Amino acid sequence: MPKPSHPPTSRDLVFDSLKVSLRNVGVGRGPWDAATADAAIGQIADAVELDIRKRLGDLNTREVVRWAAGEMAHWTDLQFKARTAAPSSLARAREAQLHAENAAAVHLVLELAARQPADGRRRDPSQRDLEALAILAHELWRWRTVADRVAARLVTVVGARLTKRGTFDVEVRDLPPLRLSQFENAYVRRMADDGPLRSAGDNAVLQALVRSLKSGSAIPGDLAAIDAALKDDRGYGLVDLFAAQEFLIQVSGAHDDSVTGYLFSSRESLEDTVRANMDQLLPAAHLDGVLEACRHLIWTQALLQDSPLQMLEYRESVGRLYSRPVLELADLSLFVPRNAPGLARVVLLQRIFEGTWPEHLSASDASLSRALKQRRERVRPIAGFEADLKGTLASTGLPFVVGVRQSVLHRPSDVLGVPVRAEIDAVVVAVHSLTIWVVEAKDLAVPFSPRRIRGEVNNYHRVGRHVDKLLAKVKDLAANPAEVAGRLGVADVAGTFAVRGLFVTREPTPAAFTDDRTHDFVTLDRLPDFLWNEPSS
Repeated sequence: MPKPSHPPTSRDLVFDSLKVSLRNVGVGRGPWDAATADAAIGQIADAVELDIRKRLGDLNTREVVRWAAGEMAHWTDLQFKARTAAPSSLARAREAQLHAENAAAVHLVLELAARQPADGRRRDPSQRDLEALAILAHELWRWRTVADRVAARLVTVVGARLTKRGTFDVEVRDLPPLRLSQFENAYVRRMADDGPLRSAGDNAVLQALVRSLKSGSAIPGDLAAIDAALKDDRGYGLVDLFAAQEFLIQVSGAHDDSVTGYLFSSRESLEDTVRANMDQLLPAAHLDGVLEACRHLIWTQALLQDSPLQMLEYRESVGRLYSRPVLELADLSLFVPRNAPGLARVVLLQRIFEGTWPEHLSASDASLSRALKQRRERVRPIAGFEADLKGTLASTGLPFVVGVRQSVLHRPSDVLGVPVRAEIDAVVVAVHSLTIWVVEAKDLAVPFSPRRIRGEVNNYHRVGRHVDKLLAKVKDLAANPAEVAGRLGVADVAGTFAVRGLFVTREPTPAAFTDDRTHDFVTLDRLPDFLWNEPSS
C-alpha cells in the first residue's frame, strides 16, 4: 500500500526553498566541512536572508510588521520577567538570554518587512507563512552572527549541513587564544547578579533627572551641557526628548500585551496626536521641542534603505529601532512597536550617563559631540571608576595606595620608594599571600559586535599596549618589593613578596578569556574576594 500523502508543512516549504536560495547565492547544498565551512557560513546567511526577502515580496507588509512587532514585544516581556524574577539565578539569566535571542530574530523580520515597497496587490500572510518566517529568522540571526564572528577571527566553523527540517546544523568552536564561549558565559552569569548601578554618582544624577522631569526643576548640572547642546544642534532639550519617548511608550500600549503597537497614517497624524495630548506630557516640555524630538525618533525609509541589516552594530549605526522606535513604512505610515520606545529610553539613559549616544552622530551634531566628550572624559574613568576602585579597596582592609604619579627624573617615588616610569592606578599589598598587586583600572562597556570584541582584545595584547604597559609597571615595583611593602606600612614580614599585575574592570572583558594572559583579571564587584582568596603564584 502506498503511504498516504500529507500537505507540506512550513518546514517542508522552507527546506525546498532554501535549496533554491543556496544555489542562487552560489554555495550549493553542502554539507560543508572544516576546509570550506568558514567561507560558507556567510553565504548560508545570505541564502536565508534571500529566502526571507522573497517571501516578504508576496505578503502584505503591514500585516507582517504587526505580527513581527507583536512577537518581539512578547519575547521582550518574557525576557524582562526572567531578568527581574526573584531570586536571581544563572538559570533565569540563561532564560532571559534565550528570550532576547528570540526577540532579536523577529526584529530582523520586522526590519526587513519595513524595507519592502508598498504594493496593494500583496496577500495577507497565512499561519504557515508566519511559521516559515519565524524558522528562517532564527536561522538568519544565528548564522549572520556566526559569519560576523568568523570574519573577526573570533570563532571557526567545523562543519555545517542543511537538515530536512529547514534548519542548518552548524558546529562552531572557539578560535584560540580567545575563548569567546567563556566570555559569553561570563556575561550571562553577570546577568544573574543583582549588582549596583554604575556608581552612586550615576544614581544621584538619575534621581535629579527624575525630579526635573516631574517638577520642571532645572536639569541636573551633570547633564546641563548635553541639554544645551541638544537645543543648539537639534532644537529640543532632554525634557522634550523624554516627553516624546513617554508619549510613544503610552501610545504603543506599553502595559497592554494584547496589542502589537500603534499605527499612525502619516507624520501629520503623529504630530496632531502629540498636540492633542500635550497637557498629559511632562510639565516642563515644550510643544515645538517635543514635535522636533519625535521627528528625530523616526527610523525613516531613507535611513532604512541606506543601512545594512542591523545585527550588533549598536551606536556605530546611523539609525536602529532602539534609537528611533518609530518605523516609517514604504507607504509613509508610521508604526510604533510596543516596548520599542521604552527600550529606547533605557538605552538613551545608559548612553548619556557614560557620555555617548545611542547612534552615530552626524556633522551637524557638533555641539552635542563636544558635550558628550566632556562628560566621557569626566566620568570614564578618572572621576568615576577610579573613585569606585578606591572605595572598594578601602573596604578590603588591605594596605593600598591609588593614583601613584610617574617618578620625576627617574628618582624613586615618594610613595613607593622605587622609580616608576608611568602613573599607576593602584597598588595593594596582600600580606597573607605575600603578593603586591599592581592594579590597572579599565572601565569599559561590554562589547557585543564582533568587530568591537576583536578590537578590545587587540588593544590589550598588541605590542606596547595594555598588557605591555602593565608589565613595565610590575617590573618597576619588582626591583624592590620589600621597599614597596614597607612604604605601604607592611614591614618585617618573613618571606619575599611577589609582584603581579591585575586588570580591574567594571564588566567582563573579552581579553580576560585568552589562553596567553600575562596578568590576572577581575571585575570590581569581585575584587575584595579575589584579593583575599587568590593563592600566591
